[in-house]
Parts: sequence; C-alpha cells; structure tokens
Amino acid sequence: MKPLVIFELANNHMGSIAHAKLIIKSYYKLTKKFKNKIDFALKFQYRDPKTFIHQSFINSDDKHVKRFKSTFLTKKQWSQILNFSRSKFKLICTPFDEISVDNVVKDKFDYLKIASCSSTDWPLIEYIAKKAKNKKIICSLGGLNKDEISSVISFFSTRKMKVQFLYCVAKYPTQSNDLNLIYFQEMRKFHREKIAGISLHEEPNEFLSGAIGFSMGARIFEKHIGVSKGKIRLNKYSVNSNQMQKWLSFLEKTIEQVGSVKGRDKNLSIEKRQLRNFQRGVYKNKISDIKRGTTLKEKSITFNFPAVKGQLTANNFSKFSEIVMKKNLDDSERIMVKNLSIKNPRNKVSIIRNKIRTLASLANIIVPNLSRIEISHHYGINNFFKYGLSMITVINQSYCKKYLFMLKNQKHPAQYHKIKQETFLILFGRIMLKIKFKGKIQKKIMNSGETFTIVKGMIHEFKALSKDGAVIEEISSKHIKSDSYYLDKRIRNNKNRKSLISYY
Repeated sequence: MKPLVIFELANNHMGSIAHAKLIIKSYYKLTKKFKNKIDFALKFQYRDPKTFIHQSFINSDDKHVKRFKSTFLTKKQWSQILNFSRSKFKLICTPFDEISVDNVVKDKFDYLKIASCSSTDWPLIEYIAKKAKNKKIICSLGGLNKDEISSVISFFSTRKMKVQFLYCVAKYPTQSNDLNLIYFQEMRKFHREKIAGISLHEEPNEFLSGAIGFSMGARIFEKHIGVSKGKIRLNKYSVNSNQMQKWLSFLEKTIEQVGSVKGRDKNLSIEKRQLRNFQRGVYKNKISDIKRGTTLKEKSITFNFPAVKGQLTANNFSKFSEIVMKKNLDDSERIMVKNLSIKNPRNKVSIIRNKIRTLASLANIIVPNLSRIEISHHYGINNFFKYGLSMITVINQSYCKKYLFMLKNQKHPAQYHKIKQETFLILFGRIMLKIKFKGKIQKKIMNSGETFTIVKGMIHEFKALSKDGAVIEEISSKHIKSDSYYLDKRIRNNKNRKSLISYY
C-alpha cells in the first residue's frame, strides 16, 4: 500500500476561491511526478462562521480570531472549492465544532481529521463518535503526554472505531532538533499499528523528516502547503511547491530504498547464484570407496574450494540431511547432486519455526530463553498449514502458561479435557472459537484483548481468521499430556503428531 501525503490547505486560501484553486492546481500538478509511489489527499478546515467564535470576541484584536474571521467561506464557496478538488485528490476535513462535524459528514469527505487541539475536546470527540462513527478518521496527538494519548486511543478503541493516529509536534514551526522522531517508535511500542504517521509542522526547508519517518514505519504524512502571491505570504510552517517537491523527492527515494519483503525475496535467487561462486565443494577423499547406496559421512569426504556447477556444496551438508549415492562414484573426486538422493525432514519443521518467529514478532511477545516450539500436526506434517498448532510452554507446574500460535486459516481440531481448565486471552489477531457444552453449540469471534474460559469437558475447536495469524495466551491448571481427548480417532491413533524444535 502506498503512503498517503496530506496537503493541509488550512487557512492558506485566505478566504479567496481563486487563490484556493491556484494552490490546488499547483499541487495537483506536482503530484503527477510522484503518484506511482505516493497517494495524495487535500485537507480543509471547517469552522462554523456563526457559532465558532464567541460573540464577545467578534470584534477582538486577537490575531487568531481575526485570521479565522477573514478566511470564513460560505457554503456556496465551499461547494465550488470541493467540486474543483474532487477529481484531483482524496478529500479530508478537520471540523472544529459540532456543526462542522455535521457538515463534514454531509459533504462526504473521504476522511474526517481531528486536530491535536481537539483530540481531548471531549464534547467534540463524543459528537464525532456519535455522528461520524462509520467515517474514516485520522487523529493528531500533538502536545499530549502518555496518559492522555492512551485515553484518546482507548476512547475510540472501546467504541470499535478504526482511527489512525499521528505523532504530532505542535510547535509552529518545529526546528529539526525538536522533531524527536524517535517518539513515533515509542508510541508504536504501546499502540502498534494504530500509530500510522506523522504531522510535524517542521520548518519549510526541512526535507528529511518524511524520509526518516517512512523508514521508521510512518505511512501517513501531513504538510501545510500554500502559494505566495501579491500580498499573500506563507506562514513559518507552510511550504511552497518547490520545497514540497524536494521533500517528496527525498521521500520517494526512501520508499525505493526501503523496498519490500517481496522485493528482497525476488533477489534471493541472484544472491544465491553469486554466493555459490565462493562456496566449498564436496569431494571424495583419496582413501574412500563410495558406491551406490552409500550414505555420505564426513570421514569419507573433504570440503574444498571451488565448487563446480552441479556439485554438492558444504552448505548442503547438514547433520539433519541424509545423503545417499544413487550410483557408483566414477573416477572423478567431485560429488555431483545429480548422483545423490537427499532427504532433510527437518526443513519443513524449520520453515514452520521461521513463521512462528515472525508471528511472535508481530504480536510483540517476549519468548523465554531456551524455549522450544512444540508443533502439533494432527493429520501429518504435510497437512500442518490446514490443521495444526504451534505452542511454547512458558511454565507448567501447579499452574500453566502457554503461547499458542496459529497461522492464517489454520484450524485446531475438536478436543476436550477431563482435568484441565484453561482461559484463552487473544494477544494478537482474531480467531473463531467453536464450543460444545451440555448439548449446546456456540461460535465466538474473538479479537485481540478478549478472553474466554474453557471448562472441563467443554469440546472446543478454533481457527485463525486474521491474515497474519493469531497468538493466544493459554492460562490453565497443570497440563497433563494424557488429558487431551480428540474427537477424531485418526488423531488419537497418530503417535507421531508432534515435532519439537528450539525457538532461538
């Protein structure tokens, strides 16, 4: 998915439709060079002209009141600007009062944006949650401490609203030494992918912030934009089109260099081919007689440089591999792959381990030192990705704690326990839990943070639904190996349904 750069127009239209259109045209032209790698959105701000400013301040000399008054637009003017913009950008709007929330919904903006100053304006936030519940929402978190950030995120999470949050620096402008981009990662430690981007209000000649942010994981960026013309001058934190182009150029180059996992995987065959030029080949030693049916052992071979094309290399010679000659070795001392039968059952288990490590990393869990993964392949290792489970036992005494790992669409077959009682806490992802107890069948969709207790005798089966799999923390009474009773007798009769491998 491409990153999203939000052009914040704010009040830089200066209350003029013509100037607003000039800015929009200028930046739309700029986006064409970058649209293959970056998505763009245009953001406006709504304030109700009649009610936003208190009557006692209508004639105030307050600079902010004067700026807002001078840049108010009528509904007809807004309609002209929005109609001009829709074919060029995704549209976003920040409402600063309840009436404006209604107008954002009515005008069918693609996103509603909550400003940092409004992120703890609880009457407004409550209204947004009520009136814009189904709208895509982005929320800036400038000026908030950890507790306040957690309160805002919790507010939306408990209402099951999908909101993307931005690390924001509310200094206008922000100097380079005040960006503190490391805090974006600090926020992600606690709130993970909910922290989606950055809004920094940096000094206009700061060009690296987007590039650094992207490499840290940010995928939404907000920049204040404008055009200087005549008496209209930009404020200290808005960029002109030339500055924006340079900032985007750094971001584009970084996107290219950060690349993707798939992109890296595409290069592996080339890397392997080039690295093979420097690997040692496997040769018969001078005293050994290697015939058909012989299992290769280190005592009968040597490892030497170079390895010719088609020759077995030292890299392929593992203690887990069974390498057998398919024909008598000729006078050549080189041992060629075409003359061998190579089996390595450990490969499949190693592949599973790598997937479980990735899943544990995504779930951000701590796996104890010296842990082993217990891989359950109920219907054989070849059917593991359809039916199976991987687990790590953290402790098993009078009480027990395990991590259960399930890959996408993987299903754990129906079973029950006669002695053990267990509670599932979903740490990551989403599962479907099906239970049968006292003649009643129930299906539950469980998301991260939800719990369910499985009592003695309760038949249960479960399946991972989320694309990255799921991690379950199982907390129970002591686990007894013989206390798992599967309904399918094929599983009960499968004495080789477990494989063990170290986690680290």
